Amino acid sequence: MHRGWSTEGVGKVDTIWALVWHFGADGKVDSVVNPSADQHQMDSFIWANFSLAALPDRLAP
Repeated sequence: MHRGWSTEGVGKVDTIWALVWHFGADGKVDSVVNPSADQHQMDSFIWANFSLAALPDRLAP
């Protein structure tokens, strides 16, 4: 677990994160996720400070 915060840009964010590792049968890491304790706060901060590419561009390989 770790704390992440920012006061840069619009608004601020201060939340706890849990870094979750998953290991496959071979003992190697096959995925990692980093969920926030307050996803709504993170969503608001990200949407206020960053714009997404158009949908077709986000889906392109």
